[in-house]
Amino acid sequence: MKKLVFAIMGSVLVLGACGGDDANNEEAPENNNAVEESAGANDTYDATNGEEVYVGNCAACHGGDLEGASGPDLHGISADVILATIEEGPGNMPAELVSGQDAEDVAAWVSEQ
Repeated sequence: MKKLVFAIMGSVLVLGACGGDDANNEEAPENNNAVEESAGANDTYDATNGEEVYVGNCAACHGGDLEGASGPDLHGISADVILATIEEGPGNMPAELVSGQDAEDVAAWVSEQ
């Protein structure tokens, strides 16, 4: 089981390295009707921000539908694993490509897709 978790985390990290410079990324349209959604028992997150951060920093490698491109498919991965991967930056993925609330929002948003 540990090997599977490490394999998934490694794949997520490798793909996350594709986040490039924001000047070349198109921004997602704003959603003025965004509400905070539950990310866990007592956690909330900004879904609009999570999606925007994903589009601007992650989609180039992980695909627009999280299906994977040069990075791994992100479907079915928990927010905790995604957040740890963002923070640690395994493989070719840079550590802390996004940080703070942005990292928490994108991890929660991705895990709920």
